[in-house]
Amino acid sequence: MRVFGDSRIFSIKYDFTKNPFNEKGLLAETWGKFELWVNGKELCKFFRHNYEKTYEWNLIHIVEWLGENLPIILTNEEFPLPVHGKTALELLASSLNFDSDNEDEIDAWFSTKQDWEFKHSWFSNRGGSYLPEVYFRRVGQQIEISWENENLYSEEISFTYTIGLEYVPIHIFESVLKDFIYDFLETLRLKTECYDEYVKFVAQVLRNE
Repeated sequence: MRVFGDSRIFSIKYDFTKNPFNEKGLLAETWGKFELWVNGKELCKFFRHNYEKTYEWNLIHIVEWLGENLPIILTNEEFPLPVHGKTALELLASSLNFDSDNEDEIDAWFSTKQDWEFKHSWFSNRGGSYLPEVYFRRVGQQIEISWENENLYSEEISFTYTIGLEYVPIHIFESVLKDFIYDFLETLRLKTECYDEYVKFVAQVLRNE
């Protein structure tokens, strides 16, 4: 697999593999295996029917999400709702306690919560795969990486690391992700015949640089 970073701190590993489905375009070309390592833990590994599995899907979904949201994650912004919590998981749990007699207020509150989740967790862009729900949030000069995946899918799916919280220096996080994204794009360019789609995709990623 292609490796970026140190798995003892923060690392991404990936490799393109043969697409098992009759897909076309970038979905077909970007099928591959993917690992996310945080302080020695590989967060994407799961068990299905008691067999250990490496995450494997159309990696375009992950790269698109990272390309769009990395600049937001690197921004030192406050959680957008007036709730208390030390971590992303605590803040999100606290935000569930909101109540009001005004439906517009309720809609606005939970729309704000959902918008933050979409920008800080790749789960909404999983494309139907067994991707873990992981949150990325800047805290000072570190990136907080937290996850809670108990009973996320059916009973037959369980993650190696179900619940957790780790911190990674922001400069390492940024460097690893950018190196991964650029390598992914260049490797894709060399292997794909979907040049029009590729050019549009690269332009989108670079606009969010």
